[in-house]
Amino acid sequence: MRSVQVGRILFAVSMVLASALSFAFHDFALAFGEVPKTIAGHDALVMASAAILLTGGAALFVPRTARVAALVLAVLLLLFTLALHIRPVLMHPLVEGSWYALGETLTLVSGAWIIFSMQPARPGDPLAKLGHVRAGQIVFGVSLIPLGLAHMFYMSLTAPLIPSYIPFHVPLAYATGAAHIAAGLSILFGIVPLLAATLEAVMVSLFTLLIWVPAVLGTCKPFDWTELCTSLAVTAAAWAVAKSFASEHVEAHQ
Repeated sequence: MRSVQVGRILFAVSMVLASALSFAFHDFALAFGEVPKTIAGHDALVMASAAILLTGGAALFVPRTARVAALVLAVLLLLFTLALHIRPVLMHPLVEGSWYALGETLTLVSGAWIIFSMQPARPGDPLAKLGHVRAGQIVFGVSLIPLGLAHMFYMSLTAPLIPSYIPFHVPLAYATGAAHIAAGLSILFGIVPLLAATLEAVMVSLFTLLIWVPAVLGTCKPFDWTELCTSLAVTAAAWAVAKSFASEHVEAHQ
């Protein structure tokens, strides 16, 4: 389906990049430094997850295999979420950073799920009836709220990320945080969701291009590369959500 192609391709690129970073830095690219290296089988788990990300990302480029690949990636990302981010929220429910980490990974899960749900099932596909676009949209909308709150709770970390040539760092950081929250609520409650999702996709695309692409130029710092990879994946998910609403809009007017 053409309407989800941009999100699918960007998501594929981000997953392949994540696998490359895992192989290069011997750690989980989408959860860098969060998994203690002392756990049993750490290196084997890193290599296994990297192999799945590489295979799934590569398969996403091919329409014929994209549906299965997106489902596999959604499951893997959900496992990451359950293993790493549920316990911190339960243990420290008043710490916004815990909710931010959970929300960020759930945006990736929802993006992969929407891409899966929007790919046409092949004849005889046993998973043909599996998939629910609206469920992915809801999860994405909810996930944007802690992302927006993080801009406000951690202003000392957010504002310095804005390039020096852009003025009004603090007001802009508050504004983008509010935009995350507004987009999330609009998507969640179906209030001009196509416009909200599209503006969200444009905004996170600018984050990726203006902040994280320059950050990795000429550097091999794992943190910066991981942030670029994650930002690209969130961007891909946002475009997948936007295009899912665009498809619904087109179908409603046919």
